[in-house]
Amino acid sequence: MPLNATSSHRPALLLAGAAALSLLAGCGTGGTPWGATPTRIEIPVPDLRKAPEVWDGASGSTAGAQRVADRVRAALAAQPALAGSNLGVDTYEGGVVILSGQLANPADRALAVQTARSVAGVRDVVDRMSAP
Repeated sequence: MPLNATSSHRPALLLAGAAALSLLAGCGTGGTPWGATPTRIEIPVPDLRKAPEVWDGASGSTAGAQRVADRVRAALAAQPALAGSNLGVDTYEGGVVILSGQLANPADRALAVQTARSVAGVRDVVDRMSAP
């Protein structure tokens, strides 16, 4: 049977046309047919160029732990109050630093722990130092 717009098909064709037009109505405005407006979602992306200095030691590599130990030793040596102290610095995978040795007073001990914690890649500091 050929498709022609007889009076019996006319309401169905009009209804289908109205439905198609209502779906296309939002296309020109940038919205969606159901009225939602797309929004831009900002996703922060970390700067991967800094990844080695942040994750060394935390990534589980022995070489990374050694680099963290070197940075902790350098930070401790840069503290005038800790100059001449004989501190041991051991690092383990996961960014764990163990400080050992003897310091002149409890204030220097607290400074050593604070300095070690401030180094990139250090996740935890274990204090095994003693003060006389």
